[in-house]
Amino acid sequence: MSFLVQAIHFFNVIFEANVPIGNNSKFATFANFCKLVSQTRMRQTLQLAMKLSSFLILAFLFAACSSDDPIITSNSARKDLLERLPDKGLIRFDNPEVGQRSRYVSFQASKDVATDEVTFIYKPDTLVLIITQKESDKWVVREFLTEGSENDFLQDEVVIRHLSVDSDSAYFSRPSSAFSVSLVFIGDRMNIPLQPVSEPAPLNPDSMPLFGYETKVWMQYTTNYSQFGQTFHHLNDFYDYSEMAGDGLGLMYAYGPSYGLVRWTWVSAWEQDKAEGWDLLPE
Repeated sequence: MSFLVQAIHFFNVIFEANVPIGNNSKFATFANFCKLVSQTRMRQTLQLAMKLSSFLILAFLFAACSSDDPIITSNSARKDLLERLPDKGLIRFDNPEVGQRSRYVSFQASKDVATDEVTFIYKPDTLVLIITQKESDKWVVREFLTEGSENDFLQDEVVIRHLSVDSDSAYFSRPSSAFSVSLVFIGDRMNIPLQPVSEPAPLNPDSMPLFGYETKVWMQYTTNYSQFGQTFHHLNDFYDYSEMAGDGLGLMYAYGPSYGLVRWTWVSAWEQDKAEGWDLLPE
């Protein structure tokens, strides 16, 4: 995800949560900028973002961090997070366990409006989701980028989300005091239906996002889809393009109870022929 898109969603969270800014003039200036970012179009905010000093960005991010979302400053610490837990395979929604971890590679996709051909370009960004513990009825999922990823804005951060599952849905939520930027989940909560979707919902053979403008939430499904040599027999495709009504992003998540998340994408209201996203890597 581009820096600007990350910043927009991060600061929307900050202001929706009424995080205190204080009387510091630098923070007040930054606060006004953030409010403007959340209310103006992306092309306009890009020009404003260029004018904002990196010092203010780093200072505000440091102030917003909480004990629920620790900053991991060394690659060895993130590596230790993986090695100290038993490897239980990919994250599953039908049977989550501590130690399950899934890895994803980022991509950019573009659609040729004349031919409808979609081109994927994969990038050297690898993101890890790992279940590290269970708290009551919630599983703690930590998210971080691996060493060598280009997306260095979030490379040293470990983001925490909570996962709850039942027979109907998987529920992701943000810890009450956490304000970190997730490359997976936008907003405080997200619920995705686990019951297999089929006809009369549309078939989406290649698990593609919608390249275009829409403002609703809907479901599709994918069958016998292959990705990096692995075949997924049935995937639900959950679309939430409601934020496009306010110049936001259209989101798509492809997943299955026994596979966890397989792909997720976002399409900008201002560049509807392009998408960014993440694909699940084989174990």
